[in-house]
Amino acid sequence: MRKFAIAAFAALAVFTTPAPAADKGGPPATLEQIIAATPKALSGCYAEAGLQGTFLAQGDRLANGALGFGCDAKLGLGIIGGGFRAFFGESEGRGGSLYGKLGFALNPHVGLYGLIDWRIKDWKARDLGQLAVGAGLETTLFRDGVSGFIEASTPIAKWGTGVTKDDVLTMVGLRWRF
Repeated sequence: MRKFAIAAFAALAVFTTPAPAADKGGPPATLEQIIAATPKALSGCYAEAGLQGTFLAQGDRLANGALGFGCDAKLGLGIIGGGFRAFFGESEGRGGSLYGKLGFALNPHVGLYGLIDWRIKDWKARDLGQLAVGAGLETTLFRDGVSGFIEASTPIAKWGTGVTKDDVLTMVGLRWRF
């Protein structure tokens, strides 16, 4: 009985003693190490192509193609990024935009973000622009850096003769990360 009690006490001591964590004792990770460890999904620079639609309150519908370029950084669960887009197609929707986004990763391959977009219609100086806010969702489609996205925004202010304040701007497309 005595041998059993000693063995039980030794087993209890071994299994209840906390083990040191593998990541303790070293210096904290640097920003460069965090960025290097971040998976390619939802981070890095990209080229994008998509379809942009403007749905006017008066019932008109406009569809345009869009090409763009941007970069995103993912630190932990946070996503911050921005880029440039050019729209082409029907005469009412041509132009371009500069945009910024701030959001978070729902998981390593799906991101949800808020969007702020400065649009200039038809590349004309008299159209000083339109400021829109909205949201977007991006998800990785393939392992080699291809993701799909969908965005919707609504203008909050305009200057010049751009589209009206009650438009709903939507975009769906693909991003190729490199």
